[in-house]
Amino acid sequence: MTNSFPHVDSQQRLERARASLEGLSVGDAFGERFFVSPSIAEDLIEQRALPAPPWPYTDDTAMAISIVEALQHSGAIDQDWLATAFTEAYVRDPSRGYGPAMHSLFRRIHAGESWRELTHRLFSVQGSFGSGAAMRVAPLGAYFANDLDMVVKQAELSASVTPA
Repeated sequence: MTNSFPHVDSQQRLERARASLEGLSVGDAFGERFFVSPSIAEDLIEQRALPAPPWPYTDDTAMAISIVEALQHSGAIDQDWLATAFTEAYVRDPSRGYGPAMHSLFRRIHAGESWRELTHRLFSVQGSFGSGAAMRVAPLGAYFANDLDMVVKQAELSASVTPA
């Protein structure tokens, strides 16, 4: 199903992707601050209080940044390029909250192993049952908003680069 939107050039689509990245990153950083004991989180919510700064973003935003960079680079998801971008972002800052499987995956890709073979084997080809791909997909929806079939295709391509 293709939506009938007026023609939107790649620069406008990239601006939409970046705007979605802004919202995603703020939500990610805000939400990460609630990974505290339930009593503290409940107290913050009850008081409608903001968590104390800083609000660092997590691996979800780091990977969403790579998706926006991929869109800027080629206007679509090139899985090999994206796997390299994800890995380089991890190598630059592995302390963004990546799970144990992602630490292993990105270290092995960085060491030269094939991302395709690694992600196929990891978690018995079923994925981690995590929310990583869903957490980083917003820029694709914004970029391809005028073509829902393309949103689905590009989301599938980006999600299959990692098992989470």
